Amino acid sequence: MGYRQFIKRLYPYIKAHIGKLVFISLMMICATILEAIIPEITGQIVDKLFVDNRTDTTSINYAVGLFLLIILSSLFALTSVGASSWVSNKVIMDLRVDMFAKLLKIPKSYFDKNTTGGTLSKLTFDVEQIALAASTIWLEFIKSSLMVLILTGYLFYKDYRLSLILLVLLPLVYVAVKASSIRMRAASEKVQTSMGKMTHLLDENISSNDLVKIYHAQKAESGKFRSLINIVRQQRFKVDMSTAVNTAFVNSLIGLSLASVVYLSSTTFKMSAGDFLAFFMAMGMLVKPAKNLININKPFQQAVAAGQSVFALIDEKSEPNTGTTPLNDIKGEISFKNVCFSYDGERASLNNINLDIKQGETVALVGSTGSGKTTLVSLIARFYNPTSGSISIDKQDINNIELTALRSQISFVDQNVRLFNDTVKNNIALGQGDTMSIEIIEQAADVSNSVQFINKLDKRFDTEIGEDGTTLSGGQRQRLSIARAIAKDSPILILDEATSALDSATERLVQSAIDKMQEGRTTIVIAHRLSTIQNADRIVVLKDGEIIEQGSHQDLLNQSGEYAKLNAKQFQ
Repeated sequence: MGYRQFIKRLYPYIKAHIGKLVFISLMMICATILEAIIPEITGQIVDKLFVDNRTDTTSINYAVGLFLLIILSSLFALTSVGASSWVSNKVIMDLRVDMFAKLLKIPKSYFDKNTTGGTLSKLTFDVEQIALAASTIWLEFIKSSLMVLILTGYLFYKDYRLSLILLVLLPLVYVAVKASSIRMRAASEKVQTSMGKMTHLLDENISSNDLVKIYHAQKAESGKFRSLINIVRQQRFKVDMSTAVNTAFVNSLIGLSLASVVYLSSTTFKMSAGDFLAFFMAMGMLVKPAKNLININKPFQQAVAAGQSVFALIDEKSEPNTGTTPLNDIKGEISFKNVCFSYDGERASLNNINLDIKQGETVALVGSTGSGKTTLVSLIARFYNPTSGSISIDKQDINNIELTALRSQISFVDQNVRLFNDTVKNNIALGQGDTMSIEIIEQAADVSNSVQFINKLDKRFDTEIGEDGTTLSGGQRQRLSIARAIAKDSPILILDEATSALDSATERLVQSAIDKMQEGRTTIVIAHRLSTIQNADRIVVLKDGEIIEQGSHQDLLNQSGEYAKLNAKQFQ
């Protein structure tokens, strides 16, 4: 991403603040102009108060004038910085809102390919770098460039001969800045990437802290972290050294300039004390804005590198939602016709699936790991789209159904329970908190066998359950996820290993809740524990992405095929 493209992409976020940016710029211009007058005032003070005959009135006038000049300059600068901070933080907020909105719209395949830490880094670290360009860098550019122009003009006004000598050195400064730009951008991009990897590693080790300890993986994980941090250190060192080399080079040129002024003003050009002080002071004041204009390249390069990362996320394609047909009061008949699917476009995960599921029927999917069970149910909710073939609900192709309408008809419970750092009530009423009545929530809790433990909590349904429900036991968390599915009251229910991680006593409670929930619903159950699906209306056996058997538990045992082998292994 180049400078122009970066500015073009950032412009929509700052367009609404153009008026504020103009105001900010005017305030900083006023502050800079007033500050730039100080050398001339100082020179006059020396000549008129310490060389010529002075009066008390003259002294008071200059003292008051200098004080008011500094106060006004500070007030203008304060106003400008405060308004700039407001704009900068507003741009950060708007970018993060758009990024988060995109995260909720992009397909599941994005999360399969990108790490959690890398994505988090985009929303935290990268977007902060971009915000600098929105106002802070711009403000510094205005102040420093204007100060350089005014002071350079003032130096020519004071003595054009000395100023021409100083101008000879400017091309050397330009060459130094240009040479470091490419190096800084490359290093900044590597910092962004490494920060994403570091955030992911932190996320893994925080969420799996107990696992790391029990397997004594501290040393290995520390090594990974140290390696990533070392890369960040090296790249940031390159950026800092590029800046430092530029600064040292410019300082040397400034030192040469100052030494030349001291010599020439006292010999060849024979300046007065006041003129010399004003000229010398203006040169000294020129140093900081000149350095800032050189150093401003560093954060701008970082902002451009971060922009490439952030806008790449914003530009991600949303889930295709071409369907327009609403889906209300459905029966729950599901039909797969010649469905094939591949994650990578090469190896097939599902091959020529033909399956009809009747209204209210409970169908269990069994098979070894990697046989395609979870992939099959993911296609129903259009988390992925079939490579070929079609899926229909109540004889309507799901690609023609509006995506939100489709998913509103499906409830999902899996073994990896996902709860939110919120109240019990809001976890049950997920997505419907504003419309779902407390009566429905309590009824769902009752049917799911959750109400017993909820009533023992400090604030019952208003109790905060912590990150991913850490304050609850595994069985309680699972029952809460079942309550969520019951409260949604969808005609299609998908259960993915919903009881596999539970002990026998808890499993009976959860299974009882599941049995109640299945009544009147079309249910698809994925199970490794075959004892939980023996009463299913139909059992479908998958192997290598194909349906090889289907029938009742007893029918499949009588066939002595793959299901019978799986059953024998579990009960031998």
